[in-house]
Amino acid sequence: MTPPNPPVAPRDRRLMIELLRLRADYERAALCRSVCHLAGQLRPQALASQATEQLRATGLGWVGLGWRAVRRYPMLWSLASSLVLKPGRRGLAAKAALAVGLVWLLRRQNTPPSDD
Repeated sequence: MTPPNPPVAPRDRRLMIELLRLRADYERAALCRSVCHLAGQLRPQALASQATEQLRATGLGWVGLGWRAVRRYPMLWSLASSLVLKPGRRGLAAKAALAVGLVWLLRRQNTPPSDD
């Protein structure tokens, strides 16, 4: 069994209460800052930029470039979807994708590694 707490002077008790109130205010302010920071990170623009950075880090930065090009020029999307979705043109789309992949591999092999 624990011994009872010694009596505290009224002035010391008020001081402890004020310190606890200050600490609670500080923790509320810190929580508010954390929530605002998290909300800023969950915006679509921030999520897209994070995804783009990760794609660049893995060497797939061309995906982001392609996505920007498709958003800027909607006719590219229309052309690509018509090549892929029409049954008679699937072979052409596969050949084009293969050619683009080979060009990308050749460019990647011929570029000198950067010293980071």
